[in-house]
Amino acid sequence: MGLLALALVGAVAVRLYRARLGPPSPQELASVSDEETALLDEVNGERAKAGRSPLKLSARLAVIARGHSYDMAIRRYFSHESPDGAGPSDRIRGVGIAYEQVAENIYMESFPEASDMAGRAVRAWLASPPHREHMLSPNFRETGIGVARSSDGKTYVTQDFLR
Repeated sequence: MGLLALALVGAVAVRLYRARLGPPSPQELASVSDEETALLDEVNGERAKAGRSPLKLSARLAVIARGHSYDMAIRRYFSHESPDGAGPSDRIRGVGIAYEQVAENIYMESFPEASDMAGRAVRAWLASPPHREHMLSPNFRETGIGVARSSDGKTYVTQDFLR
């Protein structure tokens, strides 16, 4: 009987501790990696320099972006459209997310050193007018970022933008 009481007290203590912490953040829900967080910080830093408000991370978009990055890494292609023809709007609409406007930036590198990958990706996007426009557009409010590595060491990044 004593063990049962101890287990019950422990369960109550854990529940109270979790309740005090509040609901999980979008980053916790999507299991956002340090690299994905660094990318979001870099992008929002550039948005701040341009006088734009920061993008809010969407857990659902992060999962979609990561899925596209993994698909590119596994099937070894680099495109906004998958080999079966699905593009960003198809992937996003396919999970029931409504939006007014959508855009996507992708990046791929075979640089062996993972440090500062976020900086390299953002610099590449800034150098490309359409990617720069997506990243700095005042129209977008939400984003999802996903990073994946292929077996041959290439890094694939997808960033989706929504309004």
